[in-house]
Amino acid sequence: MTKAENNAYRVKTDGFHGELFLPVEDKYPEKALICFSGSDGKFELSCMLASIFQSHGLTTLALAYVMEEGLPKQFSCIPVDLLETAAKRLHDMGYKKIGLWGISKGAELALTAGSLLPGLVNAVIAVAPINTVCQGFTMEKGISIAPGSSWSFHGKEVPYTAYGLEKFPLGHVVQKSVRARELTMYDLYLPLVQHPNPAAVIQAEKITGPVLLISSKMDTMWPSELAAKQVMKRLQDYSFPYLYQHLSYDYGGHLFVPMELRLTKFFKGDRWKNKERGRKARMDSLMKTLEFVSRW
Repeated sequence: MTKAENNAYRVKTDGFHGELFLPVEDKYPEKALICFSGSDGKFELSCMLASIFQSHGLTTLALAYVMEEGLPKQFSCIPVDLLETAAKRLHDMGYKKIGLWGISKGAELALTAGSLLPGLVNAVIAVAPINTVCQGFTMEKGISIAPGSSWSFHGKEVPYTAYGLEKFPLGHVVQKSVRARELTMYDLYLPLVQHPNPAAVIQAEKITGPVLLISSKMDTMWPSELAAKQVMKRLQDYSFPYLYQHLSYDYGGHLFVPMELRLTKFFKGDRWKNKERGRKARMDSLMKTLEFVSRW
């Protein structure tokens, strides 16, 4: 199916911005995946991901939650309601099981939305995740810390863990990135992962379906490996009744996607001697993800 044949949805008419990728042969009947990108905010990446899942026979809705017409322009109090509306639409179309796939900031959203939408969301796949709702930020002129949460739900701010800073530490980030020879904000997010606001810890145990976490030990953008372990521990502590799994890879960077992107070169896990190893790890995660989908 070509892109022109996909079904498009817009905020003004449908309450969310997305494009539904329908496979020629549906290998996962009555199941659909909603996928979205991270802090790059680009709908194009969501569509690229959706087309990959589509090619493997999975109905996938590429979703935008920021930076498109009718959506917030900044990562501040973005309404989780958008996902609620999209999931309800898919259920109304006859899909009985709806999963969420998000990466980085999108993984934070996927886990948060899954915890807030029990019954409506039936599985969560979080790639390069974090274990807490984070303070918001803006990217109008560089990066600035916003006063409040990244997310809202039904008009109320979702509790968040603050950065504890008045200004975004651009100089420190640049200095650390130059020294590391890759883009890193690890130091900025490590305190949030290690010592989150108790009220802001994502209540993953409220998700009504299986959870798959995917991370790379070489992710230096933020501590997704540690965060994934924290989420797994929480699920264990709460005797989570569904399947929960953490795929931890030795190679690959923060942009742990099953495709080739020029941006992956910004991370050592996908560069130089690690390039092929990182690629194999990312493609393995795709196969493991499809296997996970077949089980929920």
